[in-house]
Amino acid sequence: MKLRVIYKGKYNAGVLWRDENGYHFEYEDDFISNENTFPISVNMPKSQKRVDSERLFSNFQSMLSEGYNRELQCKALGIDLSDDWSLLMYTCENDTIGAITLKRMEE
Repeated sequence: MKLRVIYKGKYNAGVLWRDENGYHFEYEDDFISNENTFPISVNMPKSQKRVDSERLFSNFQSMLSEGYNRELQCKALGIDLSDDWSLLMYTCENDTIGAITLKRMEE
């Protein structure tokens, strides 16, 4: 499953996905060339079209609940507490902290 990364509710910033090699993010060309947009993270500059990591990128990790709220969300959704990817997919579509939201993409 891929996630569309939405910036400020109106710009398609790029696509986030996970595979056997880790986590990947790739900016959309239109987002890169748009002077009204900023990088989604200081660690993910627009000059670097694609970023890869063995672990979930910290800017997406920071969107997730912690502690008791995380326990409640995981229990309600039937997700393992350590499954950051599923939690990200199901809880970061609306009302997130910051300028980024995520939408599941049809494959």
